[in-house]
Amino acid sequence: MAEKLRIAVVGAGYWGPNLARNFSSSAEWELVAICDLDRERAEGLAARVGRVEVYTDLAELLVRDDLDAIAIATPARTHHPIVLAGLRAGKHVLGEKPISTTLAQADELAALPT
Repeated sequence: MAEKLRIAVVGAGYWGPNLARNFSSSAEWELVAICDLDRERAEGLAARVGRVEVYTDLAELLVRDDLDAIAIATPARTHHPIVLAGLRAGKHVLGEKPISTTLAQADELAALPT
């Protein structure tokens, strides 16, 4: 079996708990962190899925060199900047739809080098 990919869930509100639960129970993924502006909410979710690390600062999370990917579960208006930051940090990104709220933002993401 291949090595597990290490992932963080960004957003601990409505949909984030579902992603965190699924990643934490997966044989292919290792959930390593929850990131949310609300530390208390993130800590509560982290406690429910196995006491993973908690971040309130996305930039601080993205500098981890042992993090392979992020899964975004935040309001749609925040998707574009989070996806952009994740890709620029060299992470794989799983983003909920919509990936952005404008065509120009989507074009910017599509134009990023691979």
